Amino acid sequence: MIATVWLRGTLSTEPLAPRRAYFYRLALVAAILCFTALTAIDTIPGIWGDSFGLTRLLGHACLGFLGVDYLMRVALAFAGDSGLAGLAGYAFGAYGVFDLLAFAPVLVGALLGWPHDVETVFGILGFLKLARYSPALETLGAVLMAELRPLASAMFIMALLVLMTSTVLYFVERDINPGMASIPQAMWWSVVTLATLGYGDVVPVSALGKVLGTGVAVLGLGMFALPASILASGFTEEMRRQNFVNTWHLVAKVPFFAALQATQIAQLAALLKLVRVIKGENVVRAGDEGDCMYFIVSGQVEVSGPAGTFILKGGDFFGEIALLERRPRTATVRALSRCQLLVLDARDFQQFTASSPEILESIRRTAQSRLTLNKESAQ
Repeated sequence: MIATVWLRGTLSTEPLAPRRAYFYRLALVAAILCFTALTAIDTIPGIWGDSFGLTRLLGHACLGFLGVDYLMRVALAFAGDSGLAGLAGYAFGAYGVFDLLAFAPVLVGALLGWPHDVETVFGILGFLKLARYSPALETLGAVLMAELRPLASAMFIMALLVLMTSTVLYFVERDINPGMASIPQAMWWSVVTLATLGYGDVVPVSALGKVLGTGVAVLGLGMFALPASILASGFTEEMRRQNFVNTWHLVAKVPFFAALQATQIAQLAALLKLVRVIKGENVVRAGDEGDCMYFIVSGQVEVSGPAGTFILKGGDFFGEIALLERRPRTATVRALSRCQLLVLDARDFQQFTASSPEILESIRRTAQSRLTLNKESAQ
């Protein structure tokens, strides 16, 4: 049991995982980058010279680290509540497959004497193991799935343009231009022209062909911007959605707002303002007038007050009494790391509740109940 807890803490990918998990991730990322770099550089003939043995040893050390990491994750998956089901879920899931491909084919190839190209291919594929620590890849996958139909439409239009323009240039230049003696050959010119690459290996030679080529080149400026704009807008929308969902959950978990409906929580979340605090900075001081409430998006803060000293982290909140009563702060809150906070100003909150007195009354009852509970706990 203790070993399972230690493994779970070490292999955690949470932003506020134990410190050992942070250093373990750094070591793992360094091993992946090192092995990938060695694999890529190794394709240069004679690059290592007398250092060949040392670089091989370094590569084997990185490979061994990746293998140990995989075995620990297998053990953790099996030791979980799901047992074999959890093990199968990890082993056949995307992350499990990436973790296995990062070291197993290279190791087996070295033992069985497979061609060196096997090590090269799977050494580069091992870079995919970093996907575990890259939320951007998950966001990209979500964007691609959400924008699949618009992207497919854009790809169809581009394929149609390539086919039409190459066919037209084929009929115009087939007798005088060897590079456009067939439609497939003309397609190469069409693709590089629409993509605004313009290699110059195949170009129109007739006057009419040059006029048509100019139109195709101008058309390409807009056509290849179409999928780029779809992806850009998709990324913007996905990030906005993720931020909204995270903010909504932060607000919804506050006991004061338990009586609010989902739409009201969304309206309240829209009032939040993002602020950043550096390590060691005091967010609030005891004795200051309370005029806002704070939600912790990331980072850790230390709260020191009459009830003692304790630590709050991402997902927690403090200063909620200031929304109802302008009383002095009873605790000092100091940032233990760089933090991102969402701030709800008391004046914005009062404007929000001005049109709904029943909501304010419900929040007051919840607040009073919490204050009474806090006083009893302090005693």
